[in-house]
Parts: sequence; C-alpha cells; structure tokens
Amino acid sequence: MNTLVNFFQTLFSFAIIIPLSLFCLLPLKNQLKYPISKIVTPFLCSFIILGSLSSIVMTAFDIQNLNFVLFPDLVIFFFLIKSVTKAGTARCLFVFISVCCLISFFSLYSYFINSFFQEEISRGVNTSYSLIQMGLSVAAMALLFPLTKYYAWMIDNINIGKVWYLFSILPIALMVSNIYIIPISYANIRVGKVYAKGFIITIFELALYLIVFILFYIFSKTTIEKTKLTERNNILEIQKSYTESLQSYIKYTSKARHDFKHSVHVMSRLADEGNLSALKDYIAQYENSLTVTAPVRICKSEALNALFNHYRQQAIENNVDINWRIDLPENSRILDVDLCSIFGNILENAIDGCCTVEEGKRYFNLTSEIKGDCLYIVSTNNYGKPLRMDGEEFSSTKHQGKGIGLYSMKSITDVYDGIFEAGNNDGEFFVNIVMKY
Repeated sequence: MNTLVNFFQTLFSFAIIIPLSLFCLLPLKNQLKYPISKIVTPFLCSFIILGSLSSIVMTAFDIQNLNFVLFPDLVIFFFLIKSVTKAGTARCLFVFISVCCLISFFSLYSYFINSFFQEEISRGVNTSYSLIQMGLSVAAMALLFPLTKYYAWMIDNINIGKVWYLFSILPIALMVSNIYIIPISYANIRVGKVYAKGFIITIFELALYLIVFILFYIFSKTTIEKTKLTERNNILEIQKSYTESLQSYIKYTSKARHDFKHSVHVMSRLADEGNLSALKDYIAQYENSLTVTAPVRICKSEALNALFNHYRQQAIENNVDINWRIDLPENSRILDVDLCSIFGNILENAIDGCCTVEEGKRYFNLTSEIKGDCLYIVSTNNYGKPLRMDGEEFSSTKHQGKGIGLYSMKSITDVYDGIFEAGNNDGEFFVNIVMKY
C-alpha cells in the first residue's frame, strides 16, 4: 500500500510538466500542425507513460533529487512540442526555455512558502512542495494568459533564428541562477533577513524578465510595422506611377490619332508616286516614334497590376525578354501587401540580375498558377554577375550582408504555411514558392 502511495506522490511531482507543456503551446498556437484538441490527448498519454516510468525509476533506485529524472523528461517533452509545430527549432527552443524559466521562479517561491509548513527540506518526493509549486504555476499562468497573444504575435512575425537564440541567453541565465540558489536547508532561509532579501531579489528578477519581454515586443512591433508601412508607401508610389503612365498614354494616343490622318496622306502620296524607298524610310521613322509602351491588364488587383506594369516597363527599357503567365486567386487570405512584397522582390531581383547579362541574351520567366488550395509561383532569370554566399544563404549584390529581399519572401511564405526555395544553376537564378491561399 505504501509503495502505491509513494508511486502516485512521485507521479504528482512530475505533473508540473502538464501546465508547462500547455503554456508552451499557447504562444505557438498559430504554428501548430494540428488543432490543439487533437494534441492534448497524446500529450496526456505521453505524460502518464513517461511520468509512470520516471516514478518507477525514482522508487526503484531510491533517487532523492527529483531534478535528476525531471530534466531528461523535459528534454523529451521539448521534442514532443517541436514535433507538433511548424515554428522551427529556434522559436520552439526559446518558448520552451522561457516557460521553464518562469516555472523555476515558481519553484523557488514554493521553497520559500513551504518553509512555513516544514521544519526542514524533505529529500526525494515532497508532496506539500509539489502542491504549492503546482498551485503557484497554474495561478501565475492564468494571470499571464492574456499576454500570450502578444507572445504569439512575436513567434508568428519574427522568423530570425539568431534573434531567438540570442534572446534565450536571458532566461537561461535566470533559470541557472534560480537553480543555483535553491536552499539546501530551510534553516539557512531563516537566518537574519535571508528570506526577505531572497524573496525581494527573485521578485525583482521576475519583474525585470517580464519588462524585457514587453520592451522586446514593443521594439519588434514598431520595427515590423514601420517596414510594412514602407512597403505600403512603395506600392502607393508604384500605383501613382502607373496612373501617371496611363494618363500619359491616353494623351499620347489622342495625339497619335489626331496626327495619323496626316501620316496616311503622306504614305498614300508616296505610294502613288511609286517611291518605295521613301515610303519604307517614312514607315520606319513612324515606328520609331511610337516609344510609349501601353500598360496592360495583368491581374485584377489594382496594386499588383500597377506593380507588374512598373517592372514590365523596366524590363522593356532594358531589353529583357519576359514571359509572364499570371493567375492569382480572387478571394484569398493572402494580403495584397504581402503578394506585392513577394512579387516586388522577385521582379526587382530578376530584372537586376538580367541587366548583368549582355543585351540580346536576357530573359525572365515568371509563372503564377492555382492548383487545389495552393498558389504556385515559379521565377527563373539569367544573370552574369557571380553570386556570393554567406553560409547557406545568398549575400546581397547591392550591399554588404545577406539578401533582405529573399529573407522577406521567406518570412511571408512561412506566415501562410508555405514553402520557399531559392537557388542558382548554370547562370540561372530561380525562386519557387508554394502558399495556401
């Protein structure tokens, strides 16, 4: 009977994994591969199996320090969390470490509170400590629950692995500090003002941790919104340029229609005279005077149509042979500003690349088509300037560092559960994108 009681007491000590896992999944809610209702049951089953095995190991080998078994269990649960999300290693790891850091604060406070009820720290399984730890963790996470939507926004919008790895240093440092200052004996806490000072210091550290989080969110939000505002302004500028080109073309065609009757008279007179040489010269001069390229309707979106015409004019001016087949969904969850960002970067990079090739050999093929519930974008263009690599990523040909355009396209593709691929082969650069629309 005692063995069974000890087993369930030990199992309850591992139950802290349940709120920890749940609080890890909340900021990753938009990155989950499956609905959370389908994830809860497998996680509970995993906890029962893993917790039971851990309890048996602790009882069989008389292990006195719960952390020796808990830490390996946490590693296993990290990989379980990672397996059900699309967020990638960096973001999953940061979320997991940050939640573990919060739990470490609550565990430390549990020692402080439990010192009022027990004379000395119990080695091995301590039910009263586990109850306090669970209660504090659940209560604190309930209070912090409204903040998870801001946390989720950062996870969804910041897809730079190095940022998350760098930002992980703070929770790791605080977690190590909390583990280090776990009291060996409650007698030490009761000496002088050790209890009060320790409690105040850890409260200050927790407050500092939350403030850094808030500042990081504000900075990220401001930076990303500024970037999106710049993109919108660029689109508006392109739309303005497109409107001006339409107006210019209307004026030009009006003048051409007015002057055309005079040209017909001249050509008719030359034909009547049988002066074919002069007629050919006149027709050639007339063709050369038709320098304005008519804007065309490429798609139904006004913003995208302006964008395509803007770069179509650039391609014509630079003698780039373009072959575009554009089919875009009418009703799509993909925002116009995001499509403009993707196509804008593709068009700009492709035409810039073509301009490094000698005239007469420049080409740029672009296809956008709908298959099922996915939008497929395929772009290929030739280039003549050697491409530089920074690790596994392409470096910018316009400035020092990595290509911002490629990163921007990949980030947007990730937001829409898509696949992004860019590469080069025998003087040809390609971009392949698949997104659910």
